[in-house]
Amino acid sequence: MRPALILVVAALVLSLASTSVIAKNATIGIYAIIDEVTFEPDGPPPNFIRISGVFVVPVPISSGQYRSPQRGYLYFRIPPGMEQATRKDWNELKTLAGTGRAVGFGQYWVPIPNDPQGNAYQSLEVRVHTDGDAASPEVYPLPHPKGIVKAGDKEDFQFDNIIEQLQKASHR
Repeated sequence: MRPALILVVAALVLSLASTSVIAKNATIGIYAIIDEVTFEPDGPPPNFIRISGVFVVPVPISSGQYRSPQRGYLYFRIPPGMEQATRKDWNELKTLAGTGRAVGFGQYWVPIPNDPQGNAYQSLEVRVHTDGDAASPEVYPLPHPKGIVKAGDKEDFQFDNIIEQLQKASHR
């Protein structure tokens, strides 16, 4: 009877300690429900963006794993040579802010030039900052080939479990 109790407790602890969601064939880098978007400087053309809301971001150096939803903000700058595509994403994110709609943006896989182990790609690394944290802007991820992907775009937004987790976390 004692080993059975230990197994039950161990299973409970492992289920509570889970900090990731797995999505096979991940192509979307960041999932979010966006509350607010702020551009810097205020006025055209913006060079920085602060996106506030609830986010599901990749686990660093993983293959298809995402962290559990985190409330806070992302702070990005435009990557050189990607001004037009980045600003297009940013303007669409601004229009979706406050709608409560789950969205996906950026590419999950990031190229690694000259990797000593010969890896061509790694998972996107993004930090969700908590309100009150000072942050340096990160480079905005490569835009997803299909742009901003919205919940309801059935062929692209295939991860219902991520949408469900985002919605639960946004209502807390």
